[in-house]
Parts: sequence; C-alpha cells; structure tokens
Amino acid sequence: MIADALEPRRLARVRQLQREVFDLLVATSLTLQDGETEHQVTRRIHKALCQRGVRSYFHGPVALFGERTAYPGDFGTFAALPTERRLRPEDAVILDAAPVVDGHVIDVSYAVPRPGVRAEFEAGDRVLRDLRRLILERTLAGDTMRTIARTVDTVIKDHGLANCHRKHIGMVLGHRVVCETRPWLARRSVFGLSPAPVVWFLWRSLRSRKGRPELSPNWNHTRRSDAPAPPGLWAIEPHVGHGAVGLKFEEMLVVTADTAFYLDDALPHHQRWQASFDREAGA
Repeated sequence: MIADALEPRRLARVRQLQREVFDLLVATSLTLQDGETEHQVTRRIHKALCQRGVRSYFHGPVALFGERTAYPGDFGTFAALPTERRLRPEDAVILDAAPVVDGHVIDVSYAVPRPGVRAEFEAGDRVLRDLRRLILERTLAGDTMRTIARTVDTVIKDHGLANCHRKHIGMVLGHRVVCETRPWLARRSVFGLSPAPVVWFLWRSLRSRKGRPELSPNWNHTRRSDAPAPPGLWAIEPHVGHGAVGLKFEEMLVVTADTAFYLDDALPHHQRWQASFDREAGA
C-alpha cells in the first residue's frame, strides 16, 4: 500500500535516509575529476547506492555539468539524463539521486560549489536560501501551490536569474514522495525503477487534470496545482540559473493537516548558507 510516511517512526527513518543520500552526493562531489563524463559520475553514484542495498529508483542518478546545469534553450523533458559531456575546471555541477529504500522515495539534489564559478554560484545560492524560507512561510499561510510557485517565479526574475524548474518534468517546483509499505512490492524493480511509487505518481497526475488539483503530485504554477499543498511529504526543488551556471537544492517538506516544516535543518546546503550568512554578518 502507498503511504505518506507521516508517522513519527517513518519520518525519523526518512530523515536518516535523506541525510545518508546527501552525504553520498557530497562524497561524490569530492571525487570529481576534470575530464570525466556525466555518465561516469552517475555510474559511480549508482554503484555506491547499490553497495548500500538500493535496488530501485524513482528516477536514475543525475549529474549535470557546465551549461547543462542551467537547462539552456529548449531543454527537453529527458535532457537531464546523463551524457558524455566532460567536466571542465570552470563548470558548475549538480548531482541528484532518487533511490527507493525500505519502500521510501528519497529524492535529493546537491549543487556543488566549485571554485571556477564562485561569484555566480553565491549569487544564486543567496536566492535559494531565501526561497526555502519563503516556500515554508507561504505554505503555513495556506497559499495554494500555484500561488507559491508564481511568487517564487517573481522573486527569481526580480534577482535577474532564470527559472530552471519550469523546465523540470511536470514544470515542478516540488513533487510528492511516498512510501510503498508492502515489502514484496517495495523490493520490485522494472527497468531500474520502483513500479509502485511511479505508477501512483502517474495515476495521481492524471486524476488532477480532471478538476482535482488537491490530488496533484506536482507542485507548479498551473491550475492543476491551484490548491493548498495537501498533507504528505514533498520534495521541494527550486532551480535557478545565472548565465551558464545553474544551481538548486532538493529536500523534503512535511505537510500535515495543521502545520508544515522541513524534515531536516542541518543538510549540506544549510551549513553552506550558515557559513555564508556568518561571513556577511561579519563583513
């Protein structure tokens, strides 16, 4: 059975798993070598996850290098799949993984702060830090997902940045993540994907198109998201571009009938933001 994993025991497990996947992406970022391809890096992520017992995914690992981090031009639905693009010293990097562990979908992204793109990265990073807070505040205020997504659009444009998440699959600022509680189905894999959460996601997407925005698993700027975020776990993933430099974060927001909160406030990008805030305060 598909569940929202809002019970304290399950939330604690998801929080632990989210940290572990972030730690894996950070560890991978420290091994990046100029000249290697996106394919090689995603295979390394896949191997590391397999060694931790992962057998299926909500989507396969992603590595984006250089201009591809900013989803340039007519960036197609499947253009984020890994390519033979080779890493260069001046490149931005985004790493993304969405393994299914114990039936839980754990979908996270990490933007790598590489020295060659420091100024552009820091400009976008400050906006992402503010957007994280804004999304939570407006969710708590009861705004619709559509209104929040459009407010995020305005903030991004006001800072002279490009909105990259409108080119995500489903144009999503965020999306639902769920848990398959039946062990025999949680372990299944079809072409590397976990069938239960993928089918649930597609089914809910279709239902939301028939005038039921409260059923939408996609959080975007369209009328199909014109309802407050319903209770559940949401992977929030604002994505901005600054020229050829794109960056994002993706982490889980918990929405209940009474409140909303981020599952963890001590993830790698939070620590980076805190260090940046401390430098600004001391300047």
